[in-house]
Amino acid sequence: VESSARGSTQGEEVDITATSPADGQDPPQPTRRADTRAEKTAESGSATKQKSSNNPGEGLVAALRQRAENFARTGVNPDIAASLKEALEHHPGTERAARLREMQACDKDFETLVTEEKASVRNCNELIRAQALQGNMEAAMQTHDAMKQHGYEPDAETFVSLLAGAAHQRDADLARRLYLKMREQLISPTPKVYATLMQAHVRAGDTASGYSLMRKMEDERLQPDVVVHTVLINGLVGEGLLEKAWDEFHSIRTWKLIKPDEVLFTVMIKACAFNQEAERALNLLDDLRTCGLYPTDVTYGELIHAVSTTADHARKAFDFYRQMEAEDMPLSPFVFEKLLQACRNLGDPKRAKAIVQEMTEIGIPLDPEMYCHLVGLFATAMRRPKVTDQEKMQHLRCAWHVVTEARRLCDDRIDWTAMLNEVLGVYVAGGFSNFAMEMLKQYHLFGAAPDAQTWEHLLEMLGRDLKDVGRFMTLWGAVPKDPQPPDELYHLALDMALQSRSSRLTCAMLEEMYSVAVFPSPQLTERLAKAGRNVIQIHHLISKFITLNRDLKVSTSKRETALLQTHMDEREALLAADGMTVRDPTPEQEERDRHFKKLHEQGAFKRPWLPFGEYLVSKQKGGEAYAKRHDKPRPNLLAAS
Repeated sequence: VESSARGSTQGEEVDITATSPADGQDPPQPTRRADTRAEKTAESGSATKQKSSNNPGEGLVAALRQRAENFARTGVNPDIAASLKEALEHHPGTERAARLREMQACDKDFETLVTEEKASVRNCNELIRAQALQGNMEAAMQTHDAMKQHGYEPDAETFVSLLAGAAHQRDADLARRLYLKMREQLISPTPKVYATLMQAHVRAGDTASGYSLMRKMEDERLQPDVVVHTVLINGLVGEGLLEKAWDEFHSIRTWKLIKPDEVLFTVMIKACAFNQEAERALNLLDDLRTCGLYPTDVTYGELIHAVSTTADHARKAFDFYRQMEAEDMPLSPFVFEKLLQACRNLGDPKRAKAIVQEMTEIGIPLDPEMYCHLVGLFATAMRRPKVTDQEKMQHLRCAWHVVTEARRLCDDRIDWTAMLNEVLGVYVAGGFSNFAMEMLKQYHLFGAAPDAQTWEHLLEMLGRDLKDVGRFMTLWGAVPKDPQPPDELYHLALDMALQSRSSRLTCAMLEEMYSVAVFPSPQLTERLAKAGRNVIQIHHLISKFITLNRDLKVSTSKRETALLQTHMDEREALLAADGMTVRDPTPEQEERDRHFKKLHEQGAFKRPWLPFGEYLVSKQKGGEAYAKRHDKPRPNLLAAS
């Protein structure tokens, strides 16, 4: 696979797809010697092609003679050599990537298939899929009508291709109309049809309708497979409902006994990346390998994403990157973006420079998100220990140089609010508080406006770095609370209110936290107990927090109990359909019982094992254990006489 065509899509779709080279990027030029060899090969190939076009028999004989000469020279069967070369160039997703490229380049229609005598239901389905993936749904529907008119009856795969086009366009209404059209033609849906229909709703942002379709699927006696659950879980992860995604993942493994595949593990690793849980992602990788599965290039990409979110695990991102290179997997822009994010969390400009140079050699351009990571890298570098003032000024100049390059190369695509927030973070990390406040004036010059991230940077600077209670509380009152600030910012605001020694500010901050259901941390609770022991209002607010926490815990417990009961009822219903109950042993339990029964018969459990402490006591003289072994009862000989 050419390096300019290597890569895999890392967006909402779970499937592995290939990416085309960036516009304006030419592949690296080969050497002079390689050019000469390529020209000679092209001339000989054109001559052979011209000769074979005049006389096909001579071309075939020439090809066979060439194969015989190669076999005599190398001693290797040409068929084996070709298959070995194909195997060495193989990586997960090769066939799908090649197939997608062919479909994107397909320019045929139904008339061409008929003219070439290749018209069949299968070929028509492939043509419809190619037209749908190209975004030409009108041509796909015309092909469907034409094949039906000429006696090629559409089947379920035909509508799978049409539904894939609707999913590609994120059009759930079109997908529903296509499904109704399929039922009108008396075609029974398959799990693949339902999976594609759910994918259309999930990509349109309607995951709830996807679950309704799964219930409808179960009502029609079609059991959802791992593909269906992967589509729905991916929708939950895309909407940010990570806890529900984990509940669904554990549910299908525990109650429905569905074994996850590589794609489902990849989706859950992506959920770990969104929640910055690097350790959990690494545990999932071990679970994947324990199940006998192997990571794909998309899996490695999400692993790099997960470990790059924390500074403690960011170095492992480069280990996974080297593993991808060793396995000759495609390297996409997504992978390099997350590598730059790892460099940002590490504060390592030299490694980031090496990554950018490698991207330039491969032909992958920097996108706006990568430029933001490069600017944020200098903020992390400023917070490293033993950084001199001269180094801080150098980091600041480098950050503005990156901004200048971003404005020159991709001014129309960059989000200037996010970029200026990164520059503001550099000023805050360097301790340039006055310049950080002056940065607010630069937003208007770039046609941007401050957002929640901007105010978070300024509040962190005033609260944690400067300890300026007055300016912090003034800015906190002016900051818009939509969207809701993170919990850490509320904790910082309560800390500032406690430092102000003002009961009014502390009570107002507690009231605001109660309204958004944000609870104080244990450290702040201990300080509240000391500072507010004589303030009745604080006691009342703490009592309200306790009541709110109890209500939330009770509601959560009720929901989990109801969900558990639902799973148990579903399990009983599935067993009842097979004429069984929950008390009937499963084949695994029967095998386990036979195994342990055999061990009992062999005498493996005659002598029970004791804990080490009890074993030492039993070896000592005296006690019940010693008396039981040595003080054996002796017959009374006098009484017998």
